[in-house]
Amino acid sequence: KLYTLTKRQFLFSFISFFGLFTASLLIGWIGPSVINVVSSDQGIETNKSVLSMLSPKLSMSQQQLWLQIQVKLTQDPIKHDEIEKESKLTVPMKVSIYAYTNGTKILLNPDPRAHDRQLQCYEGICNPVTVFHLSYIKYPRYFIEVETSQTLVNGSSFKPIWKSYNVAFTELELWFRFIFLLTAFLTALVLVQSLRGFAFQDWSIEQKWIIFLLIAVMLYDNPLFPLLLITSTPLIAVIDAVFTVTFFCALLMFWLCVYHGMRKAERHFFSFYFVKLCLVGLMWVLGCVVLSWSALYETVDPTFSIGQDQEGFMVVKIFFFVLLSFYILYLLFLLVRAYTELHSMPYFDVRLRFLTTLTVLILLISLVAMSIRFGRAILEKDTVMEITLRWNNAAEFLCFYALFNFYLFTLAFVYSPSRNMMGPKDSTSFAMLSDSEDEVLYRGGKRYLSTNTNQYNDDGEESM
Repeated sequence: KLYTLTKRQFLFSFISFFGLFTASLLIGWIGPSVINVVSSDQGIETNKSVLSMLSPKLSMSQQQLWLQIQVKLTQDPIKHDEIEKESKLTVPMKVSIYAYTNGTKILLNPDPRAHDRQLQCYEGICNPVTVFHLSYIKYPRYFIEVETSQTLVNGSSFKPIWKSYNVAFTELELWFRFIFLLTAFLTALVLVQSLRGFAFQDWSIEQKWIIFLLIAVMLYDNPLFPLLLITSTPLIAVIDAVFTVTFFCALLMFWLCVYHGMRKAERHFFSFYFVKLCLVGLMWVLGCVVLSWSALYETVDPTFSIGQDQEGFMVVKIFFFVLLSFYILYLLFLLVRAYTELHSMPYFDVRLRFLTTLTVLILLISLVAMSIRFGRAILEKDTVMEITLRWNNAAEFLCFYALFNFYLFTLAFVYSPSRNMMGPKDSTSFAMLSDSEDEVLYRGGKRYLSTNTNQYNDDGEESM
């Protein structure tokens, strides 16, 4: 449809995309809160250097559980005098986690490990510090014992803050993941069915990649997500992380291949794909290793923090940003080369302008959303552990999922064949979109290009 759509139809496609996206944001804005917070100044018992506390009642629909402790200093725990206006303290914490059922306590981590946590305090009031994170709620209540510095216990008061997912948000997340998953499946099915009448070698590089990306976005929507609520195995969390990283890396690979492939007819593995696979593959490996390792290790030790307990994490993050910088430079190079060589060629300028316009809008929305979500905290060492959760509100969840799902649905609509096409020989437009025609354009000589350029200019006012 790319070459048969008029300007009015193109405008309608963009309006439909932003209309659906805005509707999703509004649903998230008026939807339930993501985080359920329970706190009390009377929730902690102290015995020498041990803090004891009992969690509120929980259910599996609350997905995960975090415990934070806010410390209020009554005296300097080191100098034993008046507290300073601003101070930073490093305190050891050894956490024992018990399942609490019918008044009986069952120790869940027989070999608790001590971890250092940093307290940043202003006028004696410290920022809440995350003590542990349970990625799966198996028991209705938990009893926690935190062993720390006795001088800190004697000179401070403590406030427990229990955080978990809101049950209403879990229901909303389940429904929208299912809706996006079903829509992506039906879109892929319709697109494949519409392309069956054409030989595979006549499919454009965009059409081939969109089929692959629709499969990848189904992984991003995660058909296995309900299993996270009913099973405690870390394998499901690892699969969820791999699915997410795979989708975004596939999207990065798609942009590189399309902008390079438009001006290169012969796409051999080593000359075309190898460098791109190495660059994007390294980012995929880093993302999968970091997220999978964190999910696996938190199952063994819920007090583990990859941001605070692993010195090499900052090195990995720097390496990832270096790879991302190389990717951006490479993509910009391919984009400039594509516009330089193809902007005056018929049909190709339409492909460039449409894909670039929609992709730039997607990236701008993503950057704005991430800036609002994280700000400069994404560069800090302990971003992963601190209670950022996955979402601050339902609008953030729907923003990212709706954005990328609707992006691919729009691409699938625009790059699908027109209804009046019965086969690859019935339409010059489809032939111009195909890989075989790319080769003709580059090898067919100036006569072919000039003839089609004149024809395109005559029809330019009616269609894009």
